[in-house]
Amino acid sequence: MAKKLNDLLAEYGTVRDGIKDLQAQEKELNTLKRELESQIAIRMTEEGLDKISNGGRTISLKNEIVPDVQDWDALQQHVAETGEFELLHRRVSATAYREKVALGADVPGVSERELTRINYRST
Repeated sequence: MAKKLNDLLAEYGTVRDGIKDLQAQEKELNTLKRELESQIAIRMTEEGLDKISNGGRTISLKNEIVPDVQDWDALQQHVAETGEFELLHRRVSATAYREKVALGADVPGVSERELTRINYRST
């Protein structure tokens, strides 16, 4: 027999609360993780180490180059002129798309689909 709608709502609320608690724990753990990573990297650098191991765990330092855009207009112009779209992530902003459509604009190459989402509020 199918569950009653009120029972489903109560169970949904319990699951959401559980997720919220786990996300709070994850946030705390990620903060601690970043702090430990910083301390480890500083100590390893001070001691001239690029790799450490302990009981099956290994940490190594790796330097890599990552982009830090200082002028988005210049980057967008460069991409438009050169076609180097691989510099950007392939994702369309849903908010910007909806705004364009609401104003009657056509966005070439994009179709749309409708998602049904549940909005939940607890008191």
